[in-house]
Amino acid sequence: MPDPIRFAPAGPDGWMNTPDQPLEHAELLKGSPVGLDHAYFAQPGLRAGIWRCGAYTERYDSYPVDEFMVVLEGEVTLESDEGFRDTYRKGDSFLLPKGFKGTWHQPGPMLKYYVIIG
Repeated sequence: MPDPIRFAPAGPDGWMNTPDQPLEHAELLKGSPVGLDHAYFAQPGLRAGIWRCGAYTERYDSYPVDEFMVVLEGEVTLESDEGFRDTYRKGDSFLLPKGFKGTWHQPGPMLKYYVIIG
């Protein structure tokens, strides 16, 4: 039986001091998404970890996975093509569903936990 995995709010030892790298993005509208991702757990169809990134805005024509997120620092505003708009800040949790169409606007650095299914 595997042991539980603790998620540290600063990532694994030394992670916050590891240099940023370019991150994968959808259609980039503004900024330069650089940061770092660390998966605490990964298996086919499921990935969970911590992610950090600087300011940027991107557009999704169809978000590729279901992703649950907990904002540890910073904020993000999501706007759907259907008119939905909400901002998530430190302490907020949300699910971005597969197929979401709209924009991800992150005005400054952000740190989050995530669980990706799909």
